[in-house]
Amino acid sequence: MKVNSIICKVIDVKTSSGICVGLAQTQKGEEYIIDGRTPESPGMCSNAFCALSNAAFIMMATEKMAGEKDGSIDRVCPHGVVTFRLSRSPVGKTKPYDKK
Repeated sequence: MKVNSIICKVIDVKTSSGICVGLAQTQKGEEYIIDGRTPESPGMCSNAFCALSNAAFIMMATEKMAGEKDGSIDRVCPHGVVTFRLSRSPVGKTKPYDKK
């Protein structure tokens, strides 16, 4: 089964410093790959990951989801401070257990 890796990029942080005031200190321009494991260091804010995981899962398993524009979809963190853009990686992946 083909699984799309999802690129998650921080496209906006609504603070004067450009850094989220939350524990994760998310900054504009950070990029994560959501795949078979949660993003590694520097790591994504756990609140944001929970909020984005449903959309990311749908994008991983489908060719297109509702509301998707130009191959991506924007989502805002639960606190309304950080905007993330989710898009499919141009290279599809195969789950390890599908290999023959």
